Amino acid sequence: MKKQFVKYFIAAGLIVMFSGISNYVLSQNSGGAVKLEYNYPAGKEIRYLNSSTMTQTMDIQGQTMQSDVKSAFGCTVKSAGKQDNNLKLEIRIDTLGQTTNSPMGSSGGAMQGITGKTCNIVIAPDGKTVDLSEAGSLVYNVEGSGESNMTQSLSDFFQVLPAKPVKPGETWNITDSITVKSSAMTMNTIDTTLNKLEGFETVNGIECAKISTQHSGTMSMTVQNQGMDIYIKGPFKGTSECLFAVKEGYFIKLTSATKVNGKLEITSPEAMTFPIVIEMKGVNEVK
Repeated sequence: MKKQFVKYFIAAGLIVMFSGISNYVLSQNSGGAVKLEYNYPAGKEIRYLNSSTMTQTMDIQGQTMQSDVKSAFGCTVKSAGKQDNNLKLEIRIDTLGQTTNSPMGSSGGAMQGITGKTCNIVIAPDGKTVDLSEAGSLVYNVEGSGESNMTQSLSDFFQVLPAKPVKPGETWNITDSITVKSSAMTMNTIDTTLNKLEGFETVNGIECAKISTQHSGTMSMTVQNQGMDIYIKGPFKGTSECLFAVKEGYFIKLTSATKVNGKLEITSPEAMTFPIVIEMKGVNEVK
């Protein structure tokens, strides 16, 4: 009976969400290269909708258990000025929801009490997060998974950009790490990317840079729920593609796909280990 309870809890309740989301600004130099930086225009609101799907598959004592998760995160981003040499951005939560289909049935829906709330975050011109403390104070509950906060959605919203100007066809490598914490969960990711400026194209009259990215790295997550200590760890690989408005200074659309092959361990009250595969796809675009 205990093992059956654990099996259904894991299939229904564990949700891992991460993605790579990019934003680029380009400025010409004498060598024909472009400098990629963030620079949301003052006085203009940019609305995004990030829609994602996740399939989580586990082999539990020879039985395949699958849960499917659909998520939506809509927000409005606008400049809140400068903080030293960094960008201060105001984020308003327009929508946040999640549904899960598992052997236990369907659950989830819109997160209550979070829509309309705002927070300020600080990022460096290259997209590295500097301060997400206000995002951490926006707390909500995920049915079947416990308490979370907005750092989970915003910690990887902005992809880290190259330190030097780049030309079309040029590639660059970046290694970045992210840690997200809530009262019930701690997640760490180390992401190594191979990036390429593919060129430029016009989207709805806006000149955009097209950047492709190959991701590889590791993720680990620790969850405490209903007296159980749960640990997930494994490597991941993925791809993403970004269209960035050159003059306007913000991304228009980003698509991503990621696959994790790992292990899930329960250390208490009873030690168990299962293989787990997590596949995620996402689209984040201006609305």
